Amino acid sequence: MLEGLRGSVVLVVAGKVGPALLDPPSLMIKSIEGGFNVTVPCLGCSSPSLEYLNFHSSLPGMRLLNTLPALVAGAYALPTVPIEVTARHNNPTPHCFPFGSASFLANDFIPPRVSREEWWCPQSMTYGFLGFSYPMEYGCEDEGYDKINRDFGMMKRDFGATMARVYLPQCYTTEIWENLIRAGVNNNMAIVIQVAWPLNGDALDNWQLTQASILKVLKSGPYAKIAPYVFHSAEFGTEPIGDSDDSLDSGTDHSPFIAALANFRAALKPYGIPVGISEDWDRPDLMSGPNGTGLGSVGKQVYENSDLVHAHIMPYYHNNMLESQAWAYIQEQVAWYKENIKLPTIISETQWAWDFNILHQGGSNLGFAMCDCGPEQYTHFWRMYDENCLYFKENNIGWFLHAWLQEGTFDMLMPNGSYAIQDWRPQKC
Repeated sequence: MLEGLRGSVVLVVAGKVGPALLDPPSLMIKSIEGGFNVTVPCLGCSSPSLEYLNFHSSLPGMRLLNTLPALVAGAYALPTVPIEVTARHNNPTPHCFPFGSASFLANDFIPPRVSREEWWCPQSMTYGFLGFSYPMEYGCEDEGYDKINRDFGMMKRDFGATMARVYLPQCYTTEIWENLIRAGVNNNMAIVIQVAWPLNGDALDNWQLTQASILKVLKSGPYAKIAPYVFHSAEFGTEPIGDSDDSLDSGTDHSPFIAALANFRAALKPYGIPVGISEDWDRPDLMSGPNGTGLGSVGKQVYENSDLVHAHIMPYYHNNMLESQAWAYIQEQVAWYKENIKLPTIISETQWAWDFNILHQGGSNLGFAMCDCGPEQYTHFWRMYDENCLYFKENNIGWFLHAWLQEGTFDMLMPNGSYAIQDWRPQKC
């Protein structure tokens, strides 16, 4: 119960543990690096408290509890008496990653001394703002460690990001994942990795190079052991169904893609990394059923081969919407996911534009180079997400802001280094 805990836990002790009966009787156990400080409040003592021993996190929690009576008695030179110990958490921060108090304490790339399952925070803590989509479309030379580390540092410092979602990685060697691992460890941030079919004109089958580079990093090399503690999850494609990636018969036969998804999922299973696709499920008669009701035939196959869902909820692209209509659509889609998909769900892609986006036209297209876009709409859209933090908490859904950079007027990071929304840090609720 106490092993590895960071923060304070109050243990209520029934019985005489000092020269006087404490009211309320308690021990304070506070975790420090390398162990625990245990303080015994003592009425009638010359000092208001007695710090008498460090308990190291390597000591199993139950052994710590079982040892307390003798330690307390020894500290006061009293006979050992049975004590009843119960835990009362005083709003503690759970010791897990990346939403709790667990962190990479050193850049030595030695994995934590807990299982991957114990390391990662539960899905129940995965809600609200998570971080940014992080496009990596410029190749290996332009996506070096220094740049990634600087960007992650800004995301963490200025916005409180705990995760980054890799988007369109178009460096096809292990270098990209090694740089991401280093930056993730240095900034205590989790990474959502992605296999993508290139959109920059590179050969479409380069997705296989990306897949191979991920598996190589996990299998061997200096980062192999720590990688599962940095890689939160994996996306096999970004809108692969909508773009007919790896399909046959002019995009109507998705069976080759489904088989590739199943193989990738099986390859990552030994490392405990959950796999899904990053996709817009609002595709009637395909991902969703007729008129958007239930799951479509392809949606069922994707669902059966997924551990989680990374959803594209994108009012910007749907039904020629104004920004003021976006929230109703988002709520409608969240309700659909909750009803039809019983898997952990993250909104991996959602966006609005602070000006007309020539490469990504949407936002109620009002004519040539015109849309319901601008700084006011962009700011309102993201503050709307933030102000509904409790809604996302109740529905247990986290979201990424798309995007940090490289996506034109979707970007939070402006060309001059400022932010599209000034003095804004998404809340934690």
